[in-house]
Amino acid sequence: MPQRVSLDAMIPRADFGIADDEANSSGELIRDFPISHLTSESPVLKLLRKPDFQRETNHWSPEQIATFVASYVDSEVIPSLILWKSPQYIFVIDGGHRLSALRAWISDDYGDGAISLAFYGADISEDQKRIAKRTRKLIEQTVGRFSRLRDQVDATPIVRRAKTLFTRALTLQWVHGNADVAETSFFKINSQGTPLDETEEMLIRNRRKPIAIAARAILRAGGGHKYWSAFGEVESKQIEELAEQFHGLLFDPEAETPIKTLELPLGGSVSPVDALSPA
Repeated sequence: MPQRVSLDAMIPRADFGIADDEANSSGELIRDFPISHLTSESPVLKLLRKPDFQRETNHWSPEQIATFVASYVDSEVIPSLILWKSPQYIFVIDGGHRLSALRAWISDDYGDGAISLAFYGADISEDQKRIAKRTRKLIEQTVGRFSRLRDQVDATPIVRRAKTLFTRALTLQWVHGNADVAETSFFKINSQGTPLDETEEMLIRNRRKPIAIAARAILRAGGGHKYWSAFGEVESKQIEELAEQFHGLLFDPEAETPIKTLELPLGGSVSPVDALSPA
């Protein structure tokens, strides 16, 4: 079973539907994206959102994250981010995994830290914790913790990677137009590279329908992003309670590999990549 790191908590989601019909194109848009935009005190981070139709940020392995962070500090080529500015937020159309991996490195949270705990609540599986621990170990072996590299900026001589940390920036491209243009751009971009699979596309295109809302709610036991936030407070609470009950029926006890018992969960692995895929 492939190991995927859960980074979905790193950048919150927002509904494109809250945007005005026309994008706010007045004013100058930022031209690049330094890593300082991802620190907790950054105003840009506070504006940053993933579209509610974006796939969950859990498709990268520990090796991919460690390789990407090393590429960043070694000044290797990294594809441009693609953003869209609504009147209220800055949406990530392409580059969610890249930004999430960098923020995870900054906060030392690979699915098991303070940001993830606040996002998922107590529902972080043992498998997710094990993968996070392995990712952290790989990062420390290949690059080192962000805090250690940051502290070396004041050292003499300054370590090469520490010099790069706050001097390089990711390049940006902006989508111009309204929310419909931005959503169309998303689907065009994601038909290339690593395309959406059939299940992901079905959930995205039907994200406001019961089957997609229920599947996502049950998978996270009513935690994570509130795909059901359009409902009233009473209904939302009921959805979360029922989702938690169904989650227990489907995914408890948690599956572990190698399999050494016949006491297995009906729903298989709780990983979103596996649990939402057709049998």
